[in-house]
Amino acid sequence: MTRFRIAIIAIVALLAAFVSNAEPKHVYLTYSGAPETTIDVNVMLLDKVSAPVEVYYDTEPRNGDVNAYKQHMTATYLPTTMEMSDRRTLHVAALKDLKPGTVYYFVAGEAKYGMTKERKFRTLPGGDKPFRFIDGGDMGVDGLVVPLLTLAAKEDPDFGLIGGDIAYENGLLAGAATWSQWLTNWDQAMVTPDGRMVPIITAIGNHEVNRYESPDFAQRSPWYMGTFGRQGSDVFHAKKIGDNAIFFLLDSGHLEPHDGKQAAWLKQQLEANKDVKFKFAAYHVPLYPAHRPYDGAGSKLGRDHWAPLFDEYSLTMAMEHHDHVFKRSQMLKGGKVVKKGGTVYIGDGCFGRGPRPVDPQVRWYNQKEKSAAHYWVVNVTKKGIKLRAVDDKGSELDKFTLP
Repeated sequence: MTRFRIAIIAIVALLAAFVSNAEPKHVYLTYSGAPETTIDVNVMLLDKVSAPVEVYYDTEPRNGDVNAYKQHMTATYLPTTMEMSDRRTLHVAALKDLKPGTVYYFVAGEAKYGMTKERKFRTLPGGDKPFRFIDGGDMGVDGLVVPLLTLAAKEDPDFGLIGGDIAYENGLLAGAATWSQWLTNWDQAMVTPDGRMVPIITAIGNHEVNRYESPDFAQRSPWYMGTFGRQGSDVFHAKKIGDNAIFFLLDSGHLEPHDGKQAAWLKQQLEANKDVKFKFAAYHVPLYPAHRPYDGAGSKLGRDHWAPLFDEYSLTMAMEHHDHVFKRSQMLKGGKVVKKGGTVYIGDGCFGRGPRPVDPQVRWYNQKEKSAAHYWVVNVTKKGIKLRAVDDKGSELDKFTLP
């Protein structure tokens, strides 16, 4: 065999290896429907493609053989403002009619960039069956993010809830590399012990929004709206999970004001779901902060326009972020500490960013405060809610139960 022929064979082998390792830029999971029977498979590519993006899926592993999967869906190309930055395109396959509490195996991709390796996710169990989720916010892409994500994944969560300030690109189109790193971090670190991907539910934060004046949210927040803008019909949205829990994902004044349209929607949703046993709200700026001033503008607006609704409809728990500290409030109602019938406020972000200081003395409305990076593990059963706060070393900062 001549050296030339050997060289050609080597080049072909390298090209084959390159093609076999080719995958879409990013793949991540969100919900635009019921988490028990639907999931959105989001596929990001480096640019526009002529071939359709396909998702092949099954309840049995098929080792990536697209001809072996029993079901498939062609993803829908969704134009986003993100394309103005680095030409990346988003394609979404909204899988429906899935079986509750079931593991699904899938591959996704198309001809030019190739298919993913086989991945898997699990639908929520539904009914009154228990589920577990992680809550945190104020992440970024470096520092303590990856250690915290790695620890959180070991908790075997059904989903992760992020309360804003996700990648810290400030709504700027130049944030492509930052968002790519955030999605890569989540994809590589937020993997459960049995290898499942963890779906994402989000609320918006101030670091998702730029200063451009426009009624078009896609221009004011191109990356957040492009990446997570289909969870509901508006930037604020609700997610019912099983028979016993509902989540209200709110915008604490970053694109939508607290009052007006959003407050009216919140009241309508709380009324419609008043008989749901456990009601959660998640948003960015805390009503009861542990670092920033109590009378800060965003906190006061939340207490003026949302707290009366939380009190009226007995919100179980509010998940707050933004301050980059750990805190758990007393049970509060009507701006006072109560023994029962109120809301507990947990927070305050710090799922990656460096912790800020807290006051030498715990504020009157809080039970605990600490300058510590952390995430919350929340277990929901038909009988109650168990919570744990875990720091970046895996140490337990707090645990308690509701009711």
